[in-house]
Amino acid sequence: MNIALVDLNLLIVFDAVMREKHVTRAAKRIGMTQPAVSNALNRLRHIAKDDLFVRSADGVVPTARALDLGPPIRQAITLVENAFDPTTFDPKNSNDEFNIAISNYTASILFPKLAELLEKEAPDINVRSKQLGDVDLLKELEAANIDFIIAGQQLEETENFISEPLYDEEFVCVMRKGHPLAKKQKITVKEFSQSKHLMVATTGKAFGFVDYLLEAKGMKRRVAMTVNQFLVAPAIIRCSNMILTVSKRVAERFTLDSVKIFPLPLFTNPLRLKLIWHKRTDANPGTRWIRNKIIEICKKI
Repeated sequence: MNIALVDLNLLIVFDAVMREKHVTRAAKRIGMTQPAVSNALNRLRHIAKDDLFVRSADGVVPTARALDLGPPIRQAITLVENAFDPTTFDPKNSNDEFNIAISNYTASILFPKLAELLEKEAPDINVRSKQLGDVDLLKELEAANIDFIIAGQQLEETENFISEPLYDEEFVCVMRKGHPLAKKQKITVKEFSQSKHLMVATTGKAFGFVDYLLEAKGMKRRVAMTVNQFLVAPAIIRCSNMILTVSKRVAERFTLDSVKIFPLPLFTNPLRLKLIWHKRTDANPGTRWIRNKIIEICKKI
């Protein structure tokens, strides 16, 4: 194709629509009018010989061709941005937005400290959290739908991704003080497996790492209830005989006079959380700044 037909503004429009999945929001993101964005998309469709985006109830959905074009176009824009402004970043005056895939548990520990830091050092920076869920996180990172992943799960990282360990997480069991097992000094695996359990699961699936550990011992548990957010879990535990398996850091934030915390009666190595980003953003001043701040915060957790 004739590359002279493609100007950088068209790529910026494409990238904005890919990120927002909505023409009006994309226009607002890059400071253009909605008709101007629509006109640019029509030019891109002619060049790509593809619809690129089709209407949906919530905005637009990228075609397979657009999904293929998304990562290299985002990388090209990042390279141009870095070439013209490789080192300058003023957090006090930045209005950058960062999308982070993170669990409820980890967000409850990290985000309050991150919010406090941003309030002082970068008051106009926006952070958007995305649930880990069932999506292919590395594919989302490759497509520039997210900027970072903070997770403990094993991801098959390729050479396109960079990661940094954050901290290790130990898991415990939480139950109300009136629970039949609460008076014991410790609970056995059998007692644990025969109890009712509460599970925080954004996907709604009642099966997690605890179930894999029990399965290896030829045992299983009853997950009596799942919730898709951590906020409601303490209230459920305090008024039921369910047990919640949760990170020790999160458990210590419960109202301790109403719950009992036990070590998890299953051997498991500590979960190592890590921060993952795409190598195309490694030298970007803004992402480097917030990345380093997240790492600094986690060193003190």
